[in-house]
Amino acid sequence: MLRRLTLAVLLLVPLVVSGQWACSVKLKGSDKSDLDKALVHYNAHQYREASQILRRLAQKNPKAAEPQFWLGMLSVKNGFNVNAIRKYFPKCLELCPNYPNALAHYYMGMILYTDERYEAAAAALEKYFRLANATDDKAQTSVYNYASACLHWARFLSEANIHEAPFAPQPLPGVSSKRNEMLPYITTDGTRCYYLRQIPAKQDRSAFYTKTTENLQWKLFVSEWGDSAYSKGTELPEPFNQGVPEGSVSLTADGRMLFYSRITNSGGYANSDIYFTTYEDGHWQPVRNAGTNVNGDRTWESQPSITPDGSMLYFVSNRKGGYGGTDIWRCRRLKNGDWSRPENLGSAINTTGNEKFPFIHADGHTLYFVSDGWQGFGGYDIYFADVIDAGSRQPTHLGLPIRSDGEELSIGVTADGQRAYFPGRLAGVAGTDVLMFDLYSAAQPEPMACYRLEVSDENGKPLQAEVKLDRGCVYSGLGSVSMVLSMQEHNILTVTAQGKMPGIVSVSGTGVERGKRSGRVELLPAMKGTEVPLSVSFLSGGRLSAESERLLKAWAAWLIENPRIHVAIECRKAAEAKSIYDFLVGQRLRTERLSHRGGTDIHGCRLKVQ
Repeated sequence: MLRRLTLAVLLLVPLVVSGQWACSVKLKGSDKSDLDKALVHYNAHQYREASQILRRLAQKNPKAAEPQFWLGMLSVKNGFNVNAIRKYFPKCLELCPNYPNALAHYYMGMILYTDERYEAAAAALEKYFRLANATDDKAQTSVYNYASACLHWARFLSEANIHEAPFAPQPLPGVSSKRNEMLPYITTDGTRCYYLRQIPAKQDRSAFYTKTTENLQWKLFVSEWGDSAYSKGTELPEPFNQGVPEGSVSLTADGRMLFYSRITNSGGYANSDIYFTTYEDGHWQPVRNAGTNVNGDRTWESQPSITPDGSMLYFVSNRKGGYGGTDIWRCRRLKNGDWSRPENLGSAINTTGNEKFPFIHADGHTLYFVSDGWQGFGGYDIYFADVIDAGSRQPTHLGLPIRSDGEELSIGVTADGQRAYFPGRLAGVAGTDVLMFDLYSAAQPEPMACYRLEVSDENGKPLQAEVKLDRGCVYSGLGSVSMVLSMQEHNILTVTAQGKMPGIVSVSGTGVERGKRSGRVELLPAMKGTEVPLSVSFLSGGRLSAESERLLKAWAAWLIENPRIHVAIECRKAAEAKSIYDFLVGQRLRTERLSHRGGTDIHGCRLKVQ
């Protein structure tokens, strides 16, 4: 990492320079001639002769900055004399703060950077760039790229030191124990916490045994949420913990599909692949390999993170086509249930170093991950980025001191975005625990919450339904569909079932935030004469509200997918019916499929199947 380099390494750059002068004390007459002679010796690599002249000039002209500058340059060029470098460049800028040669400010910046005075280093390097940008002198611009990297670091570290992130981690009660725990995962609804716990292996009762010689092994555990804390945890039964090393888990929002990694040994080759299992009939089914698009024959795939609706799988791999080390990849679920070919997240996320432990938040677009390749404090640090905006800006460092030098650092964030959790060690406490801390607002994702929708027909019979959110997520279930909704904006849900008209409803983020976490919808037959209410509202002047426009866009999308359905738009006020009609036509619906009318016999607005 750049910040670990010594001053000598920081100053290791090519140097062939020429003199400039613009300070108040100038060398004149024979002293100016002697300086010119010294520079001739300097450029001819005759450093002893140059040093003798420059030292004599500095002693004779103690308030002149130019001999100090060249003695500093000589110290860099001739053996990297760190003590001399630290002596001459500060003295030069003390005598002439605006010394016109950009390299004086570059080396001053390097000195300050090495001393971890990042704010002052940034100021010196900014002055270097102002001067370097105004000259064609190749000597002064030769360190341009390196100065740019150092300035970037200096600004980052200065900001981190000034604005240290609030960080007060505490052990997660119930989950943390006297044993070691790592790789935690809290389900979207917060009811369970999965993790690895290190426990003693089963011992032969007839053999001599003491705890000092116990053989420890990692096992997958789960803790259930009680009234105020998680339980102490139980070991997961089959198909888990069957004698092969297993890694971190990730579940869909409904808790019915679980992904995790397993290490198998075939022909002497230890390989990590991603597996999955589904929860049916009250227990987890036998695990299955996620397939050849996710897993390679001779590549390492692990640390899966699934989006709440199960449509996107993020994971870590060292396969070819990456940027170096381990990269973060993702696959999309296809309509037939298979996974697409893997997509590398690109240089917006991945580096020539190692990216690990991706965690896609319940909002579906905020990605937290661990890296040793991005700008950080050494070792592995935690970052976050919006995968929708990936490429427009660098990932954001979660902040000092939220970091670890260990390689098993991982990160998770609760669905509401308020708290984060990770495996770590507290001062004075032996072993690794699952720690939780309040996440400061700038690092919080979009707040989300689990929502359950009961779906039935007009007679109360449960339906096999699909729910599509206007943000693109799709969920399904029989009679009850679990999903994740935003707590800060209206959620438009399109609920469909075979042979039924859709139920298109709006669930306010405020309602979800206040605890309205369930709803019910009845779907009516898709047949002539069926009337479906439209929950639209109008602003002054007869304009549709923004929420109503989102709802009507969902209706338009469904009608486009079902071209045989013709509807009449009916409202108590004819003008409102016409306004809805115009909006739907604007969504590219053919006019022959739509009609509109007003009538005093109509309450509100509705769609009537023709």
